[in-house]
Amino acid sequence: MRLTRRSAASARLRAGLAGTAALAFGVMAAALSGPAFAATAVQRAAAVAVATPSTVTAGTMVTLQVTCGSRQATSATLSGTALGLPAQIPMNSQPSGGGVFTVTVTLPGSIRPGTVHPAIGCADGSSAIASVRVAAMPSSADAQAAAGPTSAATNASLSAAGVALIAIGAIAGGIALRRRTGTRS
Repeated sequence: MRLTRRSAASARLRAGLAGTAALAFGVMAAALSGPAFAATAVQRAAAVAVATPSTVTAGTMVTLQVTCGSRQATSATLSGTALGLPAQIPMNSQPSGGGVFTVTVTLPGSIRPGTVHPAIGCADGSSAIASVRVAAMPSSADAQAAAGPTSAATNASLSAAGVALIAIGAIAGGIALRRRTGTRS
């Protein structure tokens, strides 16, 4: 019976030592590859996209900018289908670099009012979604109301009063000039 106890204790000790060795090996592997995992985490950071202006009308230009998740991103592509544009639009790298890309596009006149969310993908694997609000085009009635009250009709009495005031001003100016020249002689 003592041999059985010793064998069982010995087996448990060997299993414990093997588990400790495996744990130590795992910790060493994680410590050695930690910087590689950290670099991967940096590359997978979220990208941020901005539209300027954020509210536009059909037929106008909008600039989309993305800051990729990694400063080492070499390119970015706008998915233009949400805007009624080609599916893949390459973006331009900013002179400052750092994973920042922009593109200016003209929205088609047929785009419907509402909020659209074009996607932007970066070469480093990160992506972002911009938000562009497309406002309805103002109608001619809206434009006239914004300009204030206007009328194509003329008012005859106001026109006559204006002409009379101009005539009175001309006569008064003539008299004033005559008095001036009369006193000098």
